[in-house]
Amino acid sequence: MKIMSQGTINEEELKALSKEQLISFIVKNFKKCNEGEPKVGVMEPPGGLACIKLPSPRVNINPLDYKPLNLKVAPPPPVPRRSDEAVRKKNILPPEELEGTRKIFVKCERCDRTFIIDIPRRLVLANPLEVVPVTIMHDEEHALTVYLDQNFESRRDYISEIYVLDEFKDRYKQLINS
Repeated sequence: MKIMSQGTINEEELKALSKEQLISFIVKNFKKCNEGEPKVGVMEPPGGLACIKLPSPRVNINPLDYKPLNLKVAPPPPVPRRSDEAVRKKNILPPEELEGTRKIFVKCERCDRTFIIDIPRRLVLANPLEVVPVTIMHDEEHALTVYLDQNFESRRDYISEIYVLDEFKDRYKQLINS
């Protein structure tokens, strides 16, 4: 207990303390942080480290060590087509290839009917679009829109509801009845 009254203790004496003595020493010398006025803790670096000079942050670069990079300029990306430009022209086919009809088979999922339709070749082959939408009106309430490619194969199809404006109702009924 003689050690405990001194307030300072070296490492060997600290190792010699029992568990109870060590706890008592810690509690007795415990100081709360930030009590009273703020304290500034400036410590000097350990001996010999105060006189070390750090290297200059500047690095000397010899421009002769580096050659300019030979980079090729990438070509600019393609400019998108303006919306006011005409749709691109397809290969113009001779008129004899545009004549005649082509049979297609389509099925309407709404009314569960399959139709065999003779589509004019000119309708698909003369169109500048790659996939041509063709609407087949086969009922008063709905129609089937088929998207045909240049081989007359269906890429997709949709069923759409039909709404006819009042001024065209008579004409529409004549079309359906004929």
